[in-house]
Amino acid sequence: MTSSTPFLSLQEPHAETLREDTARRLEALADPEVLIIGGGVNGVATLRELALNGVSCVLLDTGDFCTGASGASSRMAHGGLRYLEGREFRLVAESARERNRLVAHAGHLVKPLEIVVPIEHRLRGFGRAVLRFLGLSKRSGPMSLLALEGGLLVYEIFGRREHPLPSHSTFLRRSGFPEGLRDTTRAVTSYFDGQITQPEGLVMEMLREALDQGPQVAALNHVSWQAEGGAITLRDRFGTGSWTLRPRVIVNATGAWIDQVNAELGGNTRYLRGIKGAHLVLHNPQLFERMAGRAFYFDDGTGRMVITLPVDRNVLVGTTEVETTDPDDRRVAEDEIAYLLRAMDGLFTDISVDRSQIVSVTSGIRPLRRGVEGSATSAARDHALEEDRFPACPAPVLSLVGGKWTTFRAFGEESADRALALLGRSRRVSTAARDYPGASACTAEELDLPLSLGKRLIDRYGALAREVAPLCRDEGAVPMAGASDWCRGEIRWAIRARGAATLEDLVLRRTRLSFGEGLRPETLEDLVTLLSQETGRDGAELEAERRAALRDPRLMGTRAEPASI
Repeated sequence: MTSSTPFLSLQEPHAETLREDTARRLEALADPEVLIIGGGVNGVATLRELALNGVSCVLLDTGDFCTGASGASSRMAHGGLRYLEGREFRLVAESARERNRLVAHAGHLVKPLEIVVPIEHRLRGFGRAVLRFLGLSKRSGPMSLLALEGGLLVYEIFGRREHPLPSHSTFLRRSGFPEGLRDTTRAVTSYFDGQITQPEGLVMEMLREALDQGPQVAALNHVSWQAEGGAITLRDRFGTGSWTLRPRVIVNATGAWIDQVNAELGGNTRYLRGIKGAHLVLHNPQLFERMAGRAFYFDDGTGRMVITLPVDRNVLVGTTEVETTDPDDRRVAEDEIAYLLRAMDGLFTDISVDRSQIVSVTSGIRPLRRGVEGSATSAARDHALEEDRFPACPAPVLSLVGGKWTTFRAFGEESADRALALLGRSRRVSTAARDYPGASACTAEELDLPLSLGKRLIDRYGALAREVAPLCRDEGAVPMAGASDWCRGEIRWAIRARGAATLEDLVLRRTRLSFGEGLRPETLEDLVTLLSQETGRDGAELEAERRAALRDPRLMGTRAEPASI
């Protein structure tokens, strides 16, 4: 089966959903060669690599696909300019190469992004940057023009291979500065990285491509599992299905939960250092217009850098860095919100930013490698593949530790290559220059829809809009209540083809309904109706989810109801 052929027929009234298709596949996969635990970007990238190379494999996640840190990113594909100061040259080179590949082969979801850096010091801070570069200090100082220029020269050398982005520019006169920057600004530099407009969509495209390779590949979200006697027993949270698997290799791609999962497999590892990061999504039309499609990367006044970028008609700002030992900690503290608002409010002197403009927040735990001393900001972002043999688990366990969003393909390739070696098999397909499923050409005219709706579908799904379009006719074209830019057919497709099973799945990882001016209560009611129709889930369960959603700042922003309601 090829990636150009849909693995499901989704247009019939009672079409088989991804969940039903997966249950059928699992019945025939008692002994898959590889079991991947964790449906974040690295786990799904590994699944794609293995599936394309003919390996029978199963991926499971106890929550949804693309949760955790994968679903709470800064939405950037970047080489990691600031990692040069810490001498992480291999990581920067790999990241720049993978960024360029994403722009070239997933251009419908990854776009070149101009990043503007206001600088208040032309020389100050350069000495501290040199000391950190030489390994004589772990402290960061204020950004200096001299250090930035030197860093960008090296950065762009790393990024010249495979589809390079434009070179940087520097302005020393205020006539070349964006309007409204502080009077203390002495220079402005702009350079280019990539923006992942829909990171969750990219994960779902990789998942779909893996499943398109045939019935020997399966992926299931919202599943519980238990290891016993060399077997892994799965139970579907939203069905009666139960399956027992005996894989030859296990890949632990659970991010912040890696050490916890290894313990459940019978091991005792301490690989992780969890750093929680939060972002705010703001609805501020004046700020959005001033940014003019550009990101701004600026010093918060203490030497720590903040990134803000446009997403749809909103502005995303982040991130905080808070050490945590709880992988389930998703709380965004008041001081984190206050810090980001204060930093953002100081970017432009004539544009105010306040709490009332927050339409949603994100929070995820970056699974950094343990053993790195110093602040969270200075900790290494590189990835490592750890291999263990636990006494109670006959299959070798590969743990995917650390990493960053941009390098997911390379990390997936590395982990798949090790799994292939353990299986005694060789790679036959490379993904380095492989287009993603939605990357081929598609025009709004060929979708047989109103032109405005067709253009929206292409913007969101690329060439996969051809599959979504049939569900967006007649009743499917009816706009969602309180969200006129989304139609009911898109929601049905997200449930059938992309495995959405809960309100949170739909709002946070299949759509951007929490963006714009924010998620509306009436939209939640519409989603409950569609979920009930498509999945047959219990109405009382869905009503409990709706009430919980109204109290969740990740969905409702500052309009979230008090927890006591």
